[in-house]
Amino acid sequence: MATLNHVLDGIERHLEFPRSRSSGIARRLQESNLLPVGAPGVAPELNEDNVLDLIVTLAADTELHTAVAALRAYQTATPGGINLDGAPQSIPNAPIAVAILVEDARACNEQARASRIEVSCNWRAVAIHKPDGSVSRFSQPGAHCAHWQSNGHHKSITLNVAAIADALDDLFGKVD
Repeated sequence: MATLNHVLDGIERHLEFPRSRSSGIARRLQESNLLPVGAPGVAPELNEDNVLDLIVTLAADTELHTAVAALRAYQTATPGGINLDGAPQSIPNAPIAVAILVEDARACNEQARASRIEVSCNWRAVAIHKPDGSVSRFSQPGAHCAHWQSNGHHKSITLNVAAIADALDDLFGKVD
């Protein structure tokens, strides 16, 4: 576990999201019980999944009042926007796929470290880009990943998986 202050410092150091913005987003997520809040005199402690949720929410480049909706959308994103009701548990949603990729990167898997995670800022979607050119897309159930979800422009932020892995190693120690 890592304290929220250490997490915010690590995110700024490795991923260059300003701490001033990160702390506001983290506060919104805490108010909605999506991040731990701690107790009087006790700093909130986050696990690896909490940190990944915070990073993806920051990458969604959302306004403070829509940060909670952005995280909830990410947590329910499915491969290709398919409905997973009744599907085997072995089919990962976006948070599971991202966590597995980052864990592989922390274990020094070079393919995983060279991968990128693209977080859409306009629509609620995530794409994992592997170095071999393959792309795994995740979006809201019912949304078609191959079609534009709006008539205007599309904005996204791409995260370096190696930087995320390094941030988690810095916060939680190296994975053996």
